[in-house]
Amino acid sequence: MPNAKGTPQPEAPGSEAPASASIPARDADPARSADDSGSASPADSSSATESSSNVPDIDSLRPRDDEDTKHGKKADATPEYHETAANDIEVGNYELERHNWKGALSRFQSAMVLDPQNPDVFWGMAEATRHLGDFSIARGYYQLVYDYDPESRHGKEARKALKDPEIANAQPAKTAPPSQK
Repeated sequence: MPNAKGTPQPEAPGSEAPASASIPARDADPARSADDSGSASPADSSSATESSSNVPDIDSLRPRDDEDTKHGKKADATPEYHETAANDIEVGNYELERHNWKGALSRFQSAMVLDPQNPDVFWGMAEATRHLGDFSIARGYYQLVYDYDPESRHGKEARKALKDPEIANAQPAKTAPPSQK
């Protein structure tokens, strides 16, 4: 490739004379485009010394500190745990509808870790453990649902479940459900 010093080029096939060409100094800059006008080198022009950080109003393009961005202050905020627990409860309820008792129990156990005082979690745990045949643990969770809000839909269903002979006559659990604080 030719350069500003005029280095000789290899002979072109079929030509008798060696090809040597020198490039004008203004063409020595490989980044210079055909749109650059004038005969001055890019280093001499004022546009060459201007960078994107010198562009007027560049600050209007940068995000403010109070904007929610990846690198802003709000990016370090931890998400609320209720969102994740709510997702686990939603999937757990779906698994209950599908009669996948072990899958439902697993999701409600995950929700219990994140939100241990949620009556919807108690209800899901009660239903899953009941259908898996662990009536004594189910009774404890039904009792928690009923104690939390006896007039809610789940509270009324828990009261009915506590009267069911399977649940009412179940032997005390080896592992009791967590107490409501």
